[in-house]
Amino acid sequence: MTTAAFWDKAAEKYAKDPISDMESYTQTLDIMKDLLQPQHRVLEIGCGTGSTALELAPQVDRYIGTDISSNMVEIATEKLADTNLDHLSFQVAQAHDLPGTGHDVVLALNLLHLVENMGETLGSIYDALPSGGIFISKSALLGEGSWYLGPMIALMRAVGKAPFVARFSEAELIRMMEHAGFTITQTIKQDGMAPRLFVVAQKP
Repeated sequence: MTTAAFWDKAAEKYAKDPISDMESYTQTLDIMKDLLQPQHRVLEIGCGTGSTALELAPQVDRYIGTDISSNMVEIATEKLADTNLDHLSFQVAQAHDLPGTGHDVVLALNLLHLVENMGETLGSIYDALPSGGIFISKSALLGEGSWYLGPMIALMRAVGKAPFVARFSEAELIRMMEHAGFTITQTIKQDGMAPRLFVVAQKP
């Protein structure tokens, strides 16, 4: 099963499931709301069904959300129809295939651990931003998670119940971002079965 097919199949359930850790989600959402400015043009890759985009879009100039799953994008677009956010749009795209130009901020929330081509994805994000542009991400640190997560995910993936998931630690993720050229300006580590690392980075 391809990655897109997996998320297409999961989209309806994903849209209905509540956020598992609302406190952590709210913490990082509030930080992003403080960072985003009215003039910012934002690109979110891996936007899922658009919940975060709908929260953040009202305070920026332009917001584009992309996802590999056409079903996810369809659900996000249906949600958008109930708003007056004319400057928000959703489209299908690969994580490393960034649409349009003129992005001041790129978001990759709960995404980087799901991409198989991390170097290419980080390079595309870096190239899409101007000097001073902001890259915000939140990633699961499977390399620091419970020992049984690796075998469990491998088994689930073998039967089509899980997507590809990369294993890396906080230090490894930071090193990959810095290798791509980013300067790290803020990190927040959130506890869990697999810790999550929220990172604010900037293109020099």
